[in-house]
Amino acid sequence: MNDFKQQLAPTWSPVNIGIVVLLLVLSVWPFALAMVAYVIWGKGLGLNLGQPHTLGVFAKRISTAWRAAVAAFKGSSTLP
Repeated sequence: MNDFKQQLAPTWSPVNIGIVVLLLVLSVWPFALAMVAYVIWGKGLGLNLGQPHTLGVFAKRISTAWRAAVAAFKGSSTLP
């Protein structure tokens, strides 16, 4: 049997399908949609819930992109 952490990878595993179904049954569909987005685009974004260290890397990438967008919006060419 596969390890639980391996089944949290961004693929259509039985665990991920169960999470989506459970979230839909509990009527928290925004989280169910977020889980579907994770399964579809998680690998491309570098996310893997089975390896928690990827969350920090992803957060750093989002933070850098956010600061660059704010700097571009303000008309600055450098990051703050």
